[in-house]
Amino acid sequence: MNALNWDYSALATHYDKRAPYATDAIDALVAALQLDATCAVADIGAGTGRLSLPLAERGLTVTAVEPNPQMRAIGEQIRHPRLRFVDGCGETTGLPAGAFGLVSYGSSFNVLDTTAALDESCRLLQNNGAIALLFNHRDLEDPLQREVEAVIRHHVPDYAYGSRRDDPTPRIAQHGGFGTVQSLSTRFIHRTSRADFIDGFRAHATLLRQAGAARAAVFAGLEALLADQPVIDVPFTTRAWYAHRRPC
Repeated sequence: MNALNWDYSALATHYDKRAPYATDAIDALVAALQLDATCAVADIGAGTGRLSLPLAERGLTVTAVEPNPQMRAIGEQIRHPRLRFVDGCGETTGLPAGAFGLVSYGSSFNVLDTTAALDESCRLLQNNGAIALLFNHRDLEDPLQREVEAVIRHHVPDYAYGSRRDDPTPRIAQHGGFGTVQSLSTRFIHRTSRADFIDGFRAHATLLRQAGAARAAVFAGLEALLADQPVIDVPFTTRAWYAHRRPC
């Protein structure tokens, strides 16, 4: 993970205000990959443990790899016997080769060098182990979310989401180290307070990078738009793509 381009130090305290991954999506992924308590997981770019903890709660043994000390410090406050945090980046984790049944990326794959990250996944995985890439996508066609987008684009006219909303299948297939890429998705409603919804954008690195000096105006606009909505139901879809490592 490129610490220069994607420094989450100032975002860490806001990160847990973002929507969690859908419970049904994680359950479906665990079932599809037939993961059980014997499975060791390397969760890459784990942040504060938003994916690491749910995987540990399902009986998997999770090593959460996170290069940012502020994010990692928050995650390390979690006390779970199947979860540990380590310092490392997605392209060179420093973890042992062939030790993991799953390498997961919770909203982190898009900030990594694709080839280097997939090379590292192949090194980490046991034969027939799997990778899984998860993202939460807010429904931008929802009427209220269209208004939210209008506020953002008023101040950041060329705002773009980058690769985090792209289907990663072609990049995984091009690498050659993995079999057929499969996917699943679960739509859900994230009920949150106005304050937490807005605070979640303070951990939205893609937005903050592009907003630059317009950040304050964006947040002022969101506060004004949502002033009469103390509680907000935000529609999301958790999307996951997964594929098994080809045998050596």
